Amino acid sequence: MKHFTLSHCAGDKCISAALRKTVADAITSVTEKAGPGAATRIRGQLLSQLKATGWSGEVCVSADSDMTITAAKDDIGLCIQTGNISRVYADLMKLQAMYLDNLVKGAIIILPSQDMAKLLGDNLAQAKRLERELAIFKKAYHVPTLVFAMES
Repeated sequence: MKHFTLSHCAGDKCISAALRKTVADAITSVTEKAGPGAATRIRGQLLSQLKATGWSGEVCVSADSDMTITAAKDDIGLCIQTGNISRVYADLMKLQAMYLDNLVKGAIIILPSQDMAKLLGDNLAQAKRLERELAIFKKAYHVPTLVFAMES
């Protein structure tokens, strides 16, 4: 699978080349074709590859909460969002809280490109909309973030 990246608040400078490579390689290794019902399998393949390169499993946002992000490594939080667009905002809130609590110094968000999201289903998270809305919410969400947009 192919991808492109978008940087928010200097995420491209905050996240090491080595970490970016693990994510890029995980995306490249996905063999599942985009189509109705494939989002869960794509997410599963990504998680498997990321864990093989040292990314953790789910990480709690706070000690007294069961809210989690997908993974973390080297002080970088990671969220994979292949579901409904409304869930992206929860991910942003969780990453911002972790950033303010000094639990992460930056973030990576992996989600479908606009074209891939259309193949997967309706009203799904997609990079073009996230890019537009990150610009709008820059004062509220200021975590250095690198967005990886998957393309089929």
